[in-house]
Amino acid sequence: MSGHARRQAYRNTESATHKFLVGESVYHTASMRSGRELFRITRLLPDGGAGFQYRIKGEREGFERVVPESSLEAAF
Repeated sequence: MSGHARRQAYRNTESATHKFLVGESVYHTASMRSGRELFRITRLLPDGGAGFQYRIKGEREGFERVVPESSLEAAF
C-alpha cells in the first residue's frame, strides 16, 4: 500500500487525525533561505491548540525537531 493510500485509510478511521504517518518521508521548509529538506516522521504529537505536530529527523542531521503539520509536504 502506498503512503498516500495508507494516509487515506488512516484518515477515514478517525475524525481528526494526523495527515502523515510515522516512517513517512516529508519535505519541511525550515526557512526561506534553507529551502525544502527531506525528513522522516519519527513520532506523532497531539494537537496542542495550534494543530497537529510531528517529531521529524532530517536525512543530513543527527537530531530531531518538532514541527507543525502546516510546515510539511508529502514526498511522493
